[in-house]
Amino acid sequence: MKASTSFKILFGRFLTRSGDQAWDFAVPLTLLKIFPGQIRIAAGYFLVVKLLHVLLMPKVATIIDRKSRLQVAYVGSAIQFVGVFLGAGSLLFLYTYNQSDYIYLIFALLVIAGLMGSLGSSLMNISVGNDLVPSAIPTEQITQFNSRLRQLDLFTEVSAPVLAGLLLILNLPSIPLLGLLLIAGWNLISFFPEVLILRSIFKNNPALLKKEFQTFNANKMSLLAKMTTGWVSFFKQPIAPAVLAYALLWLSVLSPHGVLLTGYLKDGLQMPEVVIGIFRGLGALFGLLSTVIFPIVISKYGLIKGSRGFILLQTMMLVLALVFFMIPSAIGQYGFLIFILFSRVGLYGFSLGEMQIRQLGIAPHERGEVNGFADALTGLATLALYGFGALLPSTAEFSILIFGSVIFVAIGAGIFSFWKPNAQIQNF
Repeated sequence: MKASTSFKILFGRFLTRSGDQAWDFAVPLTLLKIFPGQIRIAAGYFLVVKLLHVLLMPKVATIIDRKSRLQVAYVGSAIQFVGVFLGAGSLLFLYTYNQSDYIYLIFALLVIAGLMGSLGSSLMNISVGNDLVPSAIPTEQITQFNSRLRQLDLFTEVSAPVLAGLLLILNLPSIPLLGLLLIAGWNLISFFPEVLILRSIFKNNPALLKKEFQTFNANKMSLLAKMTTGWVSFFKQPIAPAVLAYALLWLSVLSPHGVLLTGYLKDGLQMPEVVIGIFRGLGALFGLLSTVIFPIVISKYGLIKGSRGFILLQTMMLVLALVFFMIPSAIGQYGFLIFILFSRVGLYGFSLGEMQIRQLGIAPHERGEVNGFADALTGLATLALYGFGALLPSTAEFSILIFGSVIFVAIGAGIFSFWKPNAQIQNF
């Protein structure tokens, strides 16, 4: 593996992920600034964007299987660029003319912008992480590279919102939403070096531009046909059980960074904000710990056995968290939080394992389509989770979601544990 290639991929990832994280943090806060007290507007925006993303992503991802990697980089970056530009303009208009007769039209444009940004971001993530990486990085070095990639993601997940928050504080009467515009500019500028970085990778490694393309008619199907037949084809993939097991983990509310659990800790358990903040910060640190030990575990036990160990660890830690949750005391509450933190080691470890299984277990000519359905599957799980949360009559019934979370994670662990991968995957 050439150090320059791996460094370029990581640096490009840093640029785009930091911009994405900052923008995703800024949009809901800006909507609440424009429409104070109307949290349902921000919630509705993200619900519609996520739903449309789930419906369209499998179709959009087939671009990866029909175009060269450089063309995909151009398309993905262009979609994101237009999405951020249109989104910033829509928010600025809503802020300036929030009593306008065209407010619903502008909000619709904001949704379209959010959808474009979401689709473009996922397209680039799949193109780079699940197509370019397994082709550019030697198989024996992918485990270590993926760990570094996830460490980078964790860093941007923590640092980018902090920087975005500082920018959002900036305010000039003559420039409405100055902080938001600076974040948008930061995001827009980042797309250019990313494309240049990818171009330099392909220039130094011309073989990466050559890939096998789809030759069947599936990529010419209508959206409806893709939805009805594509899922059937997806679940026939050898790696489908691993993807399904991972998607089930998204049905858990037991995440330090989860909106639902954060709300419950504040409203249900009456925990101080400082405790909740420390809990969220430690969640990132435990995830980082997992990325450090992942290569060691995989080197010793192999990809399949090592990944199985991580998901079983997550399950056991959440069972213990559930036990402490049922203890009505401060010891029970803090034990509940501690074992959720330990479960992050298992979650992040299995997440890395599942990603590597997809990188190595999907044929190059269908990486886009299969990963598109995998992305949509986790999106469906996210929608279902928030749907369950919306159906709760009150915070007091949050225990239903906690029990359900442990059950879904256990089912995911069972599916992966009993999965019999084919010989090719088994040898990873």
